[in-house]
Amino acid sequence: MNQTPLEVRSVLLPVHNGQLLLPNASVAEVAAFRDATELSDSPDWLLGLISWRWKEIPLVCFDTLVGMPPKKTGVRARIAICYVLSGNPKQPFFGILTQSVPHLTRASEEFMESDPEPAELGESVIQQVLVNGEKAWIPDLDTIEAMIETALAEIE
Repeated sequence: MNQTPLEVRSVLLPVHNGQLLLPNASVAEVAAFRDATELSDSPDWLLGLISWRWKEIPLVCFDTLVGMPPKKTGVRARIAICYVLSGNPKQPFFGILTQSVPHLTRASEEFMESDPEPAELGESVIQQVLVNGEKAWIPDLDTIEAMIETALAEIE
């Protein structure tokens, strides 16, 4: 009996120093870039809060989160609005700053393999892969969500 390979409809989010691979279902919307309202005493990677659909949601710079130096936001920047996995009703979304429009892809064993030369990116990256030969990072959304909750609790 022939087995069809497992395929996940995914999205590649371009960040300054690479790209993130997320399941398409984890992204609620890709919004136009807007400046965040800065939060005093927040970590560098937490850019502040943005208003989206009448909610204030945290905006994360993934590059800074993994220890890379921040860079200037370009004119093509977007914000990927992601669902939290915990279902937290107080904070159901967070944004990830992207450097241009994300694009859809299909992630499957056929087109994806582990990156043979992974970088040290810390606990917020589950795995580093090659998708159709392009490097991508699979972020740990649970860890990122927990980091956001901790940072916001320390600010309050």
